[in-house]
Amino acid sequence: MLAAPTPVTDIHTTCYHCGNDCPPGNETVRFDDKAFCCAGCKTVYDVLSQHQLCQYYDLNTTPGSTRTDTPQLDRLSFLDLPDVAAQLIDFQNDTVAHVTFFVPAIHCSSCLWLLEHLYRIEPGVVQTRVDFLKKQVNLVFDPAQLSLRQVAELLTSLGYEPLISLNDVVREGQKPTYRPLLYKLALAGFCAGNIMLFSFPEYLGLDDARFKHLFGILNLVLATPVVFYSGSGYFKSVWQSLRRHVRGRLINIDFPILLGILVAYSRGAYEVLFMNGAGYFDSVTGLIFFLLCGKWFQQRTYDFLSFERDYKSYFPLAVQQLTGADHCEPVAVADLKKGDRIRLRHGDLIPADGLLYRGDGLIDYSFVTGESVPEPKQAGTLLYAGGRQTGGSIDLEIVRGVSQSYLTQLWNSDTFRKDQTDQTNRHGSAKTFADAVGNYFTASVLTIATLVGAYWFFYMNQPGTAVNAFTAILIIACPCVLSLSYPVALGHGLRLLSKRGFYLKNADVIEQLTRCTAIVFDKTGTLTEVAANGQSVTETFSTPLTGIERAIIRVVVSQSAHPLSRRLTGYLHDCMPVRVENFTELTGQGLVALADNRLVKIGSAGFVGAPRDQQHKSGSVVHVSLGGQYRGSFRFTAQLRPGLTQMLTDLNRPGRTRPGLSRYLLSGDTDATRADLRPYFTDTAMHFGCSPADKLQFIEELQQQGHRVLMIGDGLNDAGALKQADIGIAVTDDTLHFTPASDAILEAGSLRQLPGFLGYARFGMRLIRFSFGVSLLYNLVGLSFAATGHLSPIVAAILMPLSSATMVLIGTVGMRWRTV
Repeated sequence: MLAAPTPVTDIHTTCYHCGNDCPPGNETVRFDDKAFCCAGCKTVYDVLSQHQLCQYYDLNTTPGSTRTDTPQLDRLSFLDLPDVAAQLIDFQNDTVAHVTFFVPAIHCSSCLWLLEHLYRIEPGVVQTRVDFLKKQVNLVFDPAQLSLRQVAELLTSLGYEPLISLNDVVREGQKPTYRPLLYKLALAGFCAGNIMLFSFPEYLGLDDARFKHLFGILNLVLATPVVFYSGSGYFKSVWQSLRRHVRGRLINIDFPILLGILVAYSRGAYEVLFMNGAGYFDSVTGLIFFLLCGKWFQQRTYDFLSFERDYKSYFPLAVQQLTGADHCEPVAVADLKKGDRIRLRHGDLIPADGLLYRGDGLIDYSFVTGESVPEPKQAGTLLYAGGRQTGGSIDLEIVRGVSQSYLTQLWNSDTFRKDQTDQTNRHGSAKTFADAVGNYFTASVLTIATLVGAYWFFYMNQPGTAVNAFTAILIIACPCVLSLSYPVALGHGLRLLSKRGFYLKNADVIEQLTRCTAIVFDKTGTLTEVAANGQSVTETFSTPLTGIERAIIRVVVSQSAHPLSRRLTGYLHDCMPVRVENFTELTGQGLVALADNRLVKIGSAGFVGAPRDQQHKSGSVVHVSLGGQYRGSFRFTAQLRPGLTQMLTDLNRPGRTRPGLSRYLLSGDTDATRADLRPYFTDTAMHFGCSPADKLQFIEELQQQGHRVLMIGDGLNDAGALKQADIGIAVTDDTLHFTPASDAILEAGSLRQLPGFLGYARFGMRLIRFSFGVSLLYNLVGLSFAATGHLSPIVAAILMPLSSATMVLIGTVGMRWRTV
């Protein structure tokens, strides 16, 4: 017979290590006159105290991460495998080894300080360097004293467990390199500066024949590598553009830019070599330098993010293989083959298709299918790769290797590998405003230059002036200003958006956002979330529950790993603790236990014996029976992320987004939440039970109707749709964790600002069009000199840098002035 539950005084004590609330009563761990929420936090403090590293707590208040359980260091046993270690270690000899780990727990200066002082805890660690933005730790250690596994265990014991996946995030993050661009930029800057120095006599009107020709030759020598090396990217771009133009595509904006560069360089070389002139080398090299600065400014974005991740970034590097009756050894996932038996624990990912032969599975397939409710699985069931076990330990026999699994076939299928259809073919217009300008601008400039040259040659009979006028127009009318305003304005836009948690793959994404006519939302994980505090729970009971009854329900559901049980536990978090015995969980039905001398049954309507009128409630419902009597239910409605109600309303507000923007909802879930979402979407716009292929097909159908589609999703089940859409945005709670390939990564907390982001993108494009209009004024001034054949090098040297500086000023001030 159980004693009556004793209330515990609700006194909140903050954990000295992590800052979380400590449990009430005697459950609080006390050590060294300090309170800790769990034994894990106390252990970390004890280690730091023993090594005189408590300055860690002086840099920031409660800087640690919570450790709710003892770290399972045996999970890292796979690092003892030579093949695995060889993949992860960057360099090794007899005395030192270098390794780089991705550590998501890094979040403050205390983390940096502690990780860079690891050598005081473990002498085998020689040196530690931390990259805060990438959350990477580069360690140099002595392999004679420490193994790779021991290094990882040291980090884990301190609360900084490294994340090691099949497609290592660290190596993915090291791919971007801008060294070639920096070489070109440095050369262009050096040569442009010296050419301007040698041109000072020309600027000041000092006509000294002894030095004029010498300086001209030097300028030609310095300008040659700038044009043909630093400007080599324009040669490649124009060549590719011309090849596409033969197949009916449009010429990009680099064509008139390269044309102006080559004409200015050729005319300058001719003047220096044959006419003892000065040439336009200062303008040409300065132009190339400014353009490269714009490219560098645009490309130098988010090295710590990966926009091209695949499923391997989500998979573990190794699993536990059963080699005997109950003996496990680590094995690399890549080495799994048909017939191997593996053991998965709570939270482990299924790496390959396998047959469940021991244990009860509770598999969460939300990442693959979008279905948010875990599926109960019995022995003899085939489990597919990509699911996550949310119950106890289970044993599987592999039926297909990783390369032949369902998930791998899904990812590698033609639909998911489909290249983004070219915007020009799909919608019949140029990809960007700059490309459209380049196409028409080139034709206009060539026409004007030809007419002016013909006028001087045929009508005025002045061949020399005709050549000068023709080449001068091509030089002065170069659309370099537009090419510069694009990266400057949109580059500032990229950075300002990133401060709000919206990371774009490149500047072109900003323009494409302004053209979208339809937005497609994924539901699970994108619009909705699991509320840790249960704010979306609705109680329906014949008589209100007493405090004791609520405490009984909480202690029973807290024994279960089912997502609804976890949500209900969070909802009843303020209840007093009571004792429970004879707890049993019946998979697919519910929970049964004995508490306070009462039989407690919690679960489905049929399991607890709910009346017939209570058995057809929509949504996720947990029914409760106490002492053999049905009491009522807890209903979990669709929990929209905070602020999304206003966001969905703002999408239809004039001026915030493109007029006539259509909204659609796709979900792999059942339609149990249709009624909850009806205020935000029409019935015809909501589609439930969608497979990954269904989502991709829906996007294709919208595009065939003439829509430009913006797809917003989060999981692998959205990968095909994100790739097919004109713009794909991956929503994530952690930008450094797995997200499918996309054009942008959006922090989940910033999704509410989506209308503001779209409005900011539209403003950016209006600013670019305005700057283009200003650049036309400069061109008109320059054309007034060029058309007469009297464009001197000094006029070009003034007009071209002045216009460039103006565009930089407009782009910088304009984008910073406008708030998101």
